[in-house]
Amino acid sequence: MRLLVSYFVLTLLTLGMLPPVAVAKPLTFELQEHDLGTVTEKNWPDKYLLIGVGYTSCPDICPTTVIDLATAVHTLGDKKNAVVPIFISVDPKRDTVENMDLYVKYFDPKMVGLVGSFEQTRAAARSLKATFGYSLEGKPIYPPLPNHYEVFHSAYIYFYGPDRELIDVYGYGVGGVKIGQSLKRHLDE
Repeated sequence: MRLLVSYFVLTLLTLGMLPPVAVAKPLTFELQEHDLGTVTEKNWPDKYLLIGVGYTSCPDICPTTVIDLATAVHTLGDKKNAVVPIFISVDPKRDTVENMDLYVKYFDPKMVGLVGSFEQTRAAARSLKATFGYSLEGKPIYPPLPNHYEVFHSAYIYFYGPDRELIDVYGYGVGGVKIGQSLKRHLDE
């Protein structure tokens, strides 16, 4: 009977008669933070995490993302301490713990900047379902990286609950105020 039900559900999915269901795994990572050293998603118990990815030498998308992270949290008023804004580097060759800390603190003293090895960065990105990579003269390249290369990455902002389950994802350009309004609704639920 169970086999028949499974076959029936699979047939309906294949025919497009049932929507596919995507279930995200809880967030996990192990990265480095300037003051705390090695951190994981468990370092902020009972807190919501608002996370963006990028790199410190990014000319346009990343500063906007970090501004949106800071703005979104500041719009929460007395609830702002419930949310930790985090920016994770996807350029571990160039970004150090020190320069990441200086970068994020320029935008918001409470923001957390995280870096890791290439393997740690890749694992964190996979957990977020974020993408990143490197190119040289328009062609993809892989570590070990040369001195000159370009970084590309997804530009979403991810909102996770204290249980580290994904609550929402915001696209690039939504803006910090609108993200903050959405966060308020989620926090009030």
